[in-house]
Amino acid sequence: MTTTIEKPTQRGKLSMYQVGALLALACLNMQDGFDILAITFSAGAIAEDWGLQRTQLGIVFSASLFGMMLGAMFLSPFADKVGRRIMTVIGLCISGVGMIIAASASNIELLVAGRLMTGVGIGGILASLNTLAAEYAGERFSSLAVATFQLGYPLGAFFAGYIASWMLDIGTWRHVFWFGAALSFFFVPIILLLPESTDYLAKTGKSDALSQINRIRRRFGREPLEKLDTHHNDTHPGLVAGVLMLFAPRYALRTLLIWSAFFLLLISLYFVLSWTPRILVEMGFDEDVGNLGGRLLNLAGMFGMIGVGVLATLLRPPLAATIYLFAMICGLIALSMASQQLAVILFAVSVVGFFTHGSMVGLYAVVPTLYPTELRATGTGWAIGLSRFGAIIGPAGAGILLDQKVPMQLLFQVFVVPVALSALCAMGLWVLARREATDRNLRHSNRPSKI
Repeated sequence: MTTTIEKPTQRGKLSMYQVGALLALACLNMQDGFDILAITFSAGAIAEDWGLQRTQLGIVFSASLFGMMLGAMFLSPFADKVGRRIMTVIGLCISGVGMIIAASASNIELLVAGRLMTGVGIGGILASLNTLAAEYAGERFSSLAVATFQLGYPLGAFFAGYIASWMLDIGTWRHVFWFGAALSFFFVPIILLLPESTDYLAKTGKSDALSQINRIRRRFGREPLEKLDTHHNDTHPGLVAGVLMLFAPRYALRTLLIWSAFFLLLISLYFVLSWTPRILVEMGFDEDVGNLGGRLLNLAGMFGMIGVGVLATLLRPPLAATIYLFAMICGLIALSMASQQLAVILFAVSVVGFFTHGSMVGLYAVVPTLYPTELRATGTGWAIGLSRFGAIIGPAGAGILLDQKVPMQLLFQVFVVPVALSALCAMGLWVLARREATDRNLRHSNRPSKI
């Protein structure tokens, strides 16, 4: 009789070793947020230095996001071959080289190439980092750990504003990217000191897999295992089969709705994150105000992420996401109508940031409710990966519209449209969830279902 592999911690408290490992992952996610959004806070200096048009800036903004899509879809699967930890190191090195290329770029083509490479590296490690965070925390604390880990991205973007402002004062925009490159390589030895995924170790079939897993479990304050379950993955489909199963009759509609919701939201989300600081400058405020607006977007977003997590425990996740998406619409409209008074504009920016980040996390919370266990990773990965097309379209499209002299305030109203469509998709998922819950109650009991 074999023993099923347990998560590192299913009960009791987190050990100091686990806390340290989780903090390292959260800091690494902060670094990813810095690398991706460093361009947002450096855009003004680059545009002034090279005389770039807004359409060209939009392409630069979108390059790293396109790279993240490529990395998430085509690089991250290699983690199953080489391990989560080694894949993270590879991604960090790719990202670091991309930041070096951007820092030393002599023309826009090299800058775009560097940003693309940075995105590929970061996209390649996101799935591994999420997996490691969940495993390090164990079943009991996995949701809290992953939620806390996700906060690292906007927190890194928040600090990116301060660091970029400081470096632009004492140097040039190139120093911002040199700093990001140094951070990438700084984390390589730290990641090598962290334990590998126990699930990956079990799948390798190596003779010393059990001893490696037990060494990790002892560090996490868990009892060692006597045997491994060599059959626990037999029901898991392969990559191609898993993607095809997402379109089986039972799942096809929910797959189309969640993919559409992610795609449409990211069009507006990355327009807001990429262009808001620059738009504030072009409205007549100085660069410091623009960077302040970018920081507020991410600071308020962290509170929004916590808020939607609480709301999703009280309501069904699709309903929580729907509420946040409709609130995001109101925020964008309010921002488009804000007066030239700085306090009013910054308040509207904070509201938009709160509901923008919260909406994204709300959709993250929806995905696991749509599929059985064996399809959840595939469903989540492809929903997030393909949605990056929206992240590419948003910043690039905004640059084109600005070059066509579309008024700043009207631009925010234009990007209300994809958010509204995303909200309708989320509402559709809520209706499906309600209908399925009603059917289950009719079959099994008369208990009222959760909203």
